[in-house]
Formats: sequence, structure tokens, C-alpha cells
Amino acid sequence: MATKKKAVSTTTHDNMKLWNSVCTTDPQYTKRVNQRGGFTAIGAQSQIMEATKVFGPFGTGFGVHTETFTSFDLEGLCLYQATLWYKSRIIRGEIKEFPIHSSIKYSYNGRIDDDFAKKVATDALTKGLSKLGFNADVFLGLFDDNKYVNQLKSKPKANGNGSMSIAIDDNMKAKIIAELNKCSDTSFITKVNTAIDKNTINVNNFKESLAKVVNHVKADNAANIIKAVDKKYGETTNE
Repeated sequence: MATKKKAVSTTTHDNMKLWNSVCTTDPQYTKRVNQRGGFTAIGAQSQIMEATKVFGPFGTGFGVHTETFTSFDLEGLCLYQATLWYKSRIIRGEIKEFPIHSSIKYSYNGRIDDDFAKKVATDALTKGLSKLGFNADVFLGLFDDNKYVNQLKSKPKANGNGSMSIAIDDNMKAKIIAELNKCSDTSFITKVNTAIDKNTINVNNFKESLAKVVNHVKADNAANIIKAVDKKYGETTNE
């Protein structure tokens, strides 16, 4: 009796797609904090900028709702709870959401921290986005490794605004390779492969780069057809 093969989900390989595209942190948006044993703090505004690139503007592509602040006066502690939502990149119009929370001491020796509400809400949002993979290298402790940080600093930027050049994933690379397989221009093929290896072709300019490859391949094929026709009719004339 034939054994039935177990069906494999086609979405399994995509589970890490979002994570891998946002997990790398630009060192210029981090700060070393020498408290509580020392840790790396992430610039909250830079994280919101990266989330905006992925989902769209705050309040439109992602955001928070159902915010509550619960105070524990005896301890001078405030508990912040909310729901982080974002637009699905897989199913158009679908909203994904999950709970986030954080706590903060708002009172020290009778003195109230005027910014406690902003601080605790920002901390909860930062930790919430980290669950999706944003700045995962910081939370994984990779910034404790000077070699890792130095490698990041030496990487080229995608543009002038300081955004990191995120490498294209396997699916994107496969699309470019599929086009290159139709091309006979070996120097162009080498040039494109080098650009991929050096991260010159990256997530930020993938669509534009793919379009350029497609156009070059079309032009190359057209030139080859013209050469073949010229050769054929040239041979006929010589006969």
C-alpha cells in the first residue's frame, strides 16, 4: 500500500520573512546605557521609522488602541497596557493585533516624573515591535559583540537618510536569477551578481533593480535576434 506524503505548508518558509527584513539595527540609532549591568538602548523614533517603511504611517498602517494606565500608589508604580495592531502584508485589509504592556516607577521620594506616561508607552511599543522581529539583534544580545557592531558600521547604507540596506531574501534573488538565466551578456550577469553580494541591490531598491535587469535582458535578446537575422540574410546574399 502506497504511503501518503504529508502535505507541507507553502507558507512555512515565509514565517521568518518579516523578522529577517527588520531584525538588523543601524548602530547610529543605539545608545549604550551603563545601568543595571549595562545594555543597548534603541532609538524609539528610528524603530517607528522602520515600522512605517513596512506597514505604513503610524495610525494608518500600524498603531495602538485600548490604552490603560493603572497606578499602584503605594509602590509609586504605573502599569501600562494596550493592544498593538498592524496591517497584514499577506492578506490585504486584514488587521493583526496582540497585547503589549510595560511598567514604570513614576514617583521617587515624593517627586513625580512628568514624562512617565510617554516613557512607559514608548517602552511597551518598542518591546511589542520586537516581537515581530524589529531590532531583534539588540534583544538577542548581538550588540554585546564588538565584532558584530563593527561589521554593521562597515556596511554600506541604502540611501542618504541613514537607513540600513536590508539584503534581499531568497524569493527576490530567485526572481533576478530567473531573468539572468535568459541573458547571454556574461559581463552584465557578473555585474548583477556582484551587486547582490555587496548588498547594492537590496530590499529598498529591489523593484527598480529587477526592472532594470528585465529591460537589459529584453534588449540583449533583441540584439541577439537582430544579429541572427543579419547573419542569416548575409549568408543568403553571399550564396
